[in-house]
Amino acid sequence: MTGHLHLIARKLDHLRRMRRYLEHSFKRCSDIFPATNWQAVSMEQHEMLAAYRVRFSEFQEHLGKTMRAIAIEEEVDVERFGSVLAFMEKLCVLESADRWKMIREIRNAVNHEYEEDAERFSLFFTEMFKATPELFACHDKLVSFCAEAYGLGSSSI
Repeated sequence: MTGHLHLIARKLDHLRRMRRYLEHSFKRCSDIFPATNWQAVSMEQHEMLAAYRVRFSEFQEHLGKTMRAIAIEEEVDVERFGSVLAFMEKLCVLESADRWKMIREIRNAVNHEYEEDAERFSLFFTEMFKATPELFACHDKLVSFCAEAYGLGSSSI
């Protein structure tokens, strides 16, 4: 296995571990959604949401880094991340490059301004909650592609 394929295998293994944590937070937060009174969210629920926010953000970020690594392996121009997203859409890893960008915007917004306004807080977390299964589907497709194209599996590291 080349050094770069070994790097991709390590990234996939890291994503697998990150996904377990995100799945845990996603399940724990499922009782909070759909919240109608964000002022009444308990301190414990705020901690759960904070963990969920961080895990969601990191998982999406590392999915993007893994997609870039795969694009490099496939000799796709990666100077602009839009090229990576277009390639992932072509491989059917992503449903839509535009949707990925929207999820990234939600991630960025919730990390920078999520507690300042209860209505925005509700919108950001509700959208993150809707997007989590999409990230899981993207991860599944990425893993399948790597298994088929490179023979990488959970024991490839």
